[in-house]
Amino acid sequence: MDLIDRLYQKINEDRWSQVVLLVSSYAQGHQLLERVCKRYGAIFNVNVQTLQGIVTDKVKLELFRRKISLLEEGEKFWVIRRLMKQLTVEEPAGYITESMLKPGIVNHVFRAISELRMAGIRSEDMTRESFMNSDKGEYLKHLLARYESYLHEHYRADFAGVIEYLNPVVENTVYLALNPTGWTYVESKMVQKLSGGRVVLLDLDSPFYVSEHFQDNQFTMFRATGSFAEIREGLRRILSEPESLDRTEIILSDYERYAPVVYSLTETLGIDCTLSNGLPLTFSVAGKVVMGMLDWLAEDFPVNKLAEMYRHGYLEFPDDRWSRAEWVQILEKSGIGWGKERYYTALSPEKLSEKLRDQGAILFTYINEWFKGLPDRNEWNPLFLLGWLSNFLQKYVPIRSQDDANVKSMLQEMANRCDASLSEPMSIDLAIRYVQEMISEVRINFSATPRPGAVHISSMQNGGWSGRNRTWIAGMDERAWSIPAVQDPLLLDTERHALSEHLEPAFERAKRVRSERESRLSQMKGELWLSYSSYDIGEQKNQSPAYEMLQVLRLQTGEMGLDFGDLEHLLGEPFGVIDVMHIVKQPVPLDGIDTWSRLLQDTNGKRRDGWRAMLQTYPDLAQGDQARKLRLEAELSAYDGWLDVDIFLNSNDSSEVLNKHFISASQLEKYASCGMYYYFYYVLKLQSKDIVKFDSTRWLQASERGSLLHDIFRRYMEEATNQGRKQADHNRERLFEITETVIKENATSIPVPNLHVFEKECEEVRRDVEIFYHHERLNVDQPCFFELDLTLANGEPMNVDLFGGMSIRLKGFVDRVDRIGPHEYRILDYKTGNTRKYKALEYFSGGTQLQHALYSVAVEQWLRKTGMDSEARVVEAVYYFPTERGRGESVKRVQDRREELAGIVAQLLESRDRGIYIPTKDSKLCEKCDYQAVCQSHPESMARKRKSPDNAHILSKLLEVEGIE
Repeated sequence: MDLIDRLYQKINEDRWSQVVLLVSSYAQGHQLLERVCKRYGAIFNVNVQTLQGIVTDKVKLELFRRKISLLEEGEKFWVIRRLMKQLTVEEPAGYITESMLKPGIVNHVFRAISELRMAGIRSEDMTRESFMNSDKGEYLKHLLARYESYLHEHYRADFAGVIEYLNPVVENTVYLALNPTGWTYVESKMVQKLSGGRVVLLDLDSPFYVSEHFQDNQFTMFRATGSFAEIREGLRRILSEPESLDRTEIILSDYERYAPVVYSLTETLGIDCTLSNGLPLTFSVAGKVVMGMLDWLAEDFPVNKLAEMYRHGYLEFPDDRWSRAEWVQILEKSGIGWGKERYYTALSPEKLSEKLRDQGAILFTYINEWFKGLPDRNEWNPLFLLGWLSNFLQKYVPIRSQDDANVKSMLQEMANRCDASLSEPMSIDLAIRYVQEMISEVRINFSATPRPGAVHISSMQNGGWSGRNRTWIAGMDERAWSIPAVQDPLLLDTERHALSEHLEPAFERAKRVRSERESRLSQMKGELWLSYSSYDIGEQKNQSPAYEMLQVLRLQTGEMGLDFGDLEHLLGEPFGVIDVMHIVKQPVPLDGIDTWSRLLQDTNGKRRDGWRAMLQTYPDLAQGDQARKLRLEAELSAYDGWLDVDIFLNSNDSSEVLNKHFISASQLEKYASCGMYYYFYYVLKLQSKDIVKFDSTRWLQASERGSLLHDIFRRYMEEATNQGRKQADHNRERLFEITETVIKENATSIPVPNLHVFEKECEEVRRDVEIFYHHERLNVDQPCFFELDLTLANGEPMNVDLFGGMSIRLKGFVDRVDRIGPHEYRILDYKTGNTRKYKALEYFSGGTQLQHALYSVAVEQWLRKTGMDSEARVVEAVYYFPTERGRGESVKRVQDRREELAGIVAQLLESRDRGIYIPTKDSKLCEKCDYQAVCQSHPESMARKRKSPDNAHILSKLLEVEGIE
């Protein structure tokens, strides 16, 4: 007789008695009774109970009478941690110090106290001599005594303590349990007291390797390269018989590693399944938000975390006047991240544009609600944080699935179960770690018992009770299958033996678990699949099968002398994700991967031309391949930036076309530098997202630092010259007052990563300003215009007439204009870098330095047209480097090449409008380019095409400009 037969026999020995089946879980009990009913028919008067459940139910009335409340396990943890904290305060140099009160150590102590209690050990029973380390023994003795006093003083009882209030029940009830029960000493006494001695222990079946009937099963074994490939192969076999879904149980040797793989594949393939242990809460939207918000708190409130969750639809703001894209935009562009204070500062009305002001005000109310009541960084309470997270979920996370609803309710229940006063203030990092430990136990999408029509997925700890006639044990590698007899570092085996015979040593526990597992294997009837991953992809090392697989092979073949070499020979080649070794044996393709595997192999196992099949299946990929080929050819193509546009198709006059252009000097320089960049940025308008990013090593980016210095120089020079009306009256103190004001203004809008970085960069700015002051003090010319806007009164770009009758519409700003003589002017362009690229003999530098010449012509004509100076002549332009890097140097360009300027501009505009957008010839420019991922090594391959005579008629004018110094 097997276990089911014996169980049925005991249930029916006394038909009129109530039978209580004591099991480790309700799921185990219900599955056992289902198997009994399936074999023998209906049974009556049987009640499934766990020991904790029935004991708690029996003592509730007595506890109520005595006004004693039950201490839940979650509360018990925080009580013990609080007592540990008290001991560290009283004895700072004790066995466990305050710095050691981390979740891992507290968990060890919590388990040790719980084991001592369940073994019936009281503090007065403990002696220092029982421990290898007497300080540890004294610590645990004092802590247990404190815990006992806490229970007494607060009228609380933990589960070990309720035995005092458990009254013997005189009733006609028989208690059945499976042996080995795994009960502790206190639990055994509870059973005896509860049952009055009427408890029957049913032995499990004999281990599988000595079972009379185990070898009658139908065995299948295979291996795979990685857990993903292993699960794919098993599901492929299951799907070959779709009607077998609800007669299959998958037992995972390593549930935490394999369950996500199984779930993702079954969900993709549309296979209904039940998971006995469920999944981590991060498999739900609400769970992702919980973990995301914990990261947000831990990382000092970075706004990109919020934007990312909102972009994916995990978060929703109650006000629906703005779309998700608009909410993401304001989160990304406002620069509100990094520290509580910045959220308030950046969302103030004066910091937002008029367009964003209303939306910013609403966002401010939400954020104010989030921050309301949040403590300082060292005053956090994990239980308060748990409640904060629960409230956040209720208000800002939509329920899109039952899992989301479950996460919300479970988190709310956890928050309500524990009083925040049980925990003391701690750092935010430590509080977050505690909360992460707590929520790691939350599970979603679990179904402890199988469901008809669904594959049942269980763990090695609770699987094998369903009685299904196909059982697949996955992950039977040696590491996952082994049961390590690792001693508890806080209660070593020798210490357990010295303290009490009722404290189970680690090796005894491992022996009991292995014996129970081997007995449970023998209950499995029908088809038994065993598989393992022969290669760990994560750790990149081979794995061996469990010894039990070899035992099964020996039983199957009847040859007891087989070894692991024989087992590996029988298993053959491992299955892969893209499997070409077993393709002819696959009954049905599992998904597109299998379909491709079939396409790439013929019936003889020879490889087909996969590239051709890929290009025929995916037109976009074929177009990409065509682009690759054309880039390798000598002639220019559209994939090199040659669009072959005829700008003169509808016009007989080239000047008519060129005169219509509106362009800035920087655009024209960028086109000369890299036509492809120009095409992506100005034509296609493919711009990188304008997101404020946090860099812990710097405060200002290069462009931000340049803007700051420009602002300082402009404010000071306008004030020193009375808006350009007089010679500069220099005042160093006033200059540095303006500097500090501008720095302060920038610090409110640009995040400061830390004080050290901020002070370092501020000192650099002050040194730059010092150099600016030193050189300006020696300047004898008259600065008269600052940030000169080259536009008309109505804001339209001004028409600039170049040599030879050519005219362009130009728009831009000139940093500064100085009067250097009667009707003679100089324009200055502030540069915050160094002078390296502004060489003396490179006046136009291949068209990449046109600003000085274009702006000289434009300023001259602006002065005349506006009546500022009808005889004005801009005779020189200067690139001015008034910084530490530039050493205060100047690069002068005398304005005497205007005919050449007009020719260069005409040739560049004509090349642009003919559709020539080839990449740069200087590959160094690609290092910091936003479009590097698109171009890749294109500039290098273009070098050959630039020199090819076949492309001369296309590139001649552009190449001519590139050759001009």
